[in-house]
Amino acid sequence: MAEEFLDILTAGLKEMGIEPEEEILKKYAFYQRELRNWSKAYNITGLKDNRDMAIRLFLDSLLYLKVFPASPQVRTGHPRILDVGSGGGFPGVVLRIARPELSTSLMEPSWKKAGFLRHICNKLRLTDVTVIQSTLQEHVKSTGGIVVYDIIVTMALFRTYDFIRKTEKLLSRGGVLILSKGPTYCEEIKEAQTRLGNRIKDFNIEPIALKLPLTDIVRYFIRVTLT
Repeated sequence: MAEEFLDILTAGLKEMGIEPEEEILKKYAFYQRELRNWSKAYNITGLKDNRDMAIRLFLDSLLYLKVFPASPQVRTGHPRILDVGSGGGFPGVVLRIARPELSTSLMEPSWKKAGFLRHICNKLRLTDVTVIQSTLQEHVKSTGGIVVYDIIVTMALFRTYDFIRKTEKLLSRGGVLILSKGPTYCEEIKEAQTRLGNRIKDFNIEPIALKLPLTDIVRYFIRVTLT
């Protein structure tokens, strides 16, 4: 079972032009096994098929690396990334395994999923990872915007304008928001540009289309840079 998952994942990574290290693949295999086990009791994910899990969870998450800025502006130390609505760790944990230098925060309001995130990060011995059991609104209110991130990602949880409005106090100057959207992404960009009004000059909004490996599916990302 693990071999099938890894064969599919490796094929997808090669299509993306990524040659994965053996240690990283081992961590992904362990991750998938734990995700399966926990989902039997806590329904962390409804996906069960090895191919679906490899493509729609792991490869889908790794596509975010293609949208990361080439030279992210870092406020201090390592790039600080916040995954909003992390769920089972997608894309946050997958990205952290691939990029160990990322200082990662995983935000998830569900205690079951937050529990899984703590478990998997502990088992994989991932350092510099924080699990935040909270909603985005609660987190902004509790921190007062003191905690600042260089990259904030989410998987289709918010409309673009709403995400900008809710996260801008947490985003460093030159930092980026990355949203994975459906085919109607153009409508969301127009809405954001209209509702931002004169403030549009503070943001650079750009769409990026990427093919999901081993499929004919195109994923649409919106990258928003705070200028």
